Amino acid sequence: MAKLSNYKEMLKDKNYVKLLFSNLINRFGDSIDAIAFTWLVYDITKSASWAALIFGLNILPNVVLQPFLGALVEKLNKKNVIVFTHVLRFIVISGFVAIYLTRTVTPLMMVAFTLLITSIESLNLPASTAFIQNLIKKENMSYAISLNSSLSNAVAIVGKGLAGVIIATIGMAGAMFIDAATFLLAGLSIMAIRLPKKENDITSTEASNASNKETKKKESFLFLLKDGIKYILKDKIIINITLMAVMVNFMVVPLNSLQAPIASECFKLGSELLSVMGIAASLGGIVGSLILPIVQEKFSSKKIITGGIFGLGSAMVALSMGRFLNGAAIPGFLLAGACFFVLMLSCSIVSSTISVQFLKTTDPKYIARAAAVLNAACSMSMPIASLIVSGLAVNLSADILIGAAGILTILIVLVIGLSKMKFDSAEPAKTTEKETELAA
Repeated sequence: MAKLSNYKEMLKDKNYVKLLFSNLINRFGDSIDAIAFTWLVYDITKSASWAALIFGLNILPNVVLQPFLGALVEKLNKKNVIVFTHVLRFIVISGFVAIYLTRTVTPLMMVAFTLLITSIESLNLPASTAFIQNLIKKENMSYAISLNSSLSNAVAIVGKGLAGVIIATIGMAGAMFIDAATFLLAGLSIMAIRLPKKENDITSTEASNASNKETKKKESFLFLLKDGIKYILKDKIIINITLMAVMVNFMVVPLNSLQAPIASECFKLGSELLSVMGIAASLGGIVGSLILPIVQEKFSSKKIITGGIFGLGSAMVALSMGRFLNGAAIPGFLLAGACFFVLMLSCSIVSSTISVQFLKTTDPKYIARAAAVLNAACSMSMPIASLIVSGLAVNLSADILIGAAGILTILIVLVIGLSKMKFDSAEPAKTTEKETELAA
């Protein structure tokens, strides 16, 4: 059974602590940026249309570039890529802040800045996933992800709480510079990590034999891309994991995009309900992350994923029942808070289980490419779901949309539960034999 001592053991690992600090300082910066950048976009564009366009473009590089950048990352030192992208984001954001202070930033410059930052992120993400697999032992993966996720949620609460104070005190430019500084600190923390000589970079042993044509073929970008796609398509577990990740991302879009209508139209309450929802969701995320190792010791990955998604759908259906409360404040707070707690708890358990199984299952030689495809697929699901929701919202109320999405989620997960889909290896132990087979 998962014990506090397991987490203490993780904190004795100096490399993991440095990685954890890097992730947490990044999350703090992101939580400030989430609020500051939103206001910054509107302050510069003065247009909701521009704001929507920039939001859409923010996702585009993750969808288009990541599969290709994942193949590129396989040939590079993952730690160096992470440090480089962190420092580059510090430079780009700092430069943008400097230009912003001159009040010469235009909407087109905002578009260019957004595309550049997200493109750098698209290079960072597959490298980070591969680096985590190389840094953490498989048997410790659940605890590592659990601790990182729970602390990240706690830091996000603090960051969002301080964001308003920071913006009011030192302005949006100051808030953006704090966000930039977090990237520099994160990069320095990663730079301080010292790994044994075993990083899984494809070129580490092959590049020395320049006369070998087969080696040159394996080093080529197109070969890596094609080989990665073949590997992903042949591994049913990775395909199933990706499908579940896409499904969860797809289903939470109505929740993210309709929170204000849910509060005003469904519950007939004001913005204070949004605060209750946000706090409850953060607490659910923290609890879900902490209990993850315990749940994984008791249940199979399939039961955890299907049970979590069932909880997500059930909470969405329950949330749609807010219309029967006729604007009663206390019952509304309790119902919405409970629903968002369960929603985020379920999402946290499912997403963390997906991450753990993905890292345990994927061959280290293909991890960056597979991670890039997974991230791209998840990113692509969000704008598609947003378009569907915005189209349906013309004729349907928020409560009906949420309730219908919940029922659809439950029906889909029941089919998955009855199917033969697998999310982890049936062989005992993700054994060395399995690893040898994958590597062959």
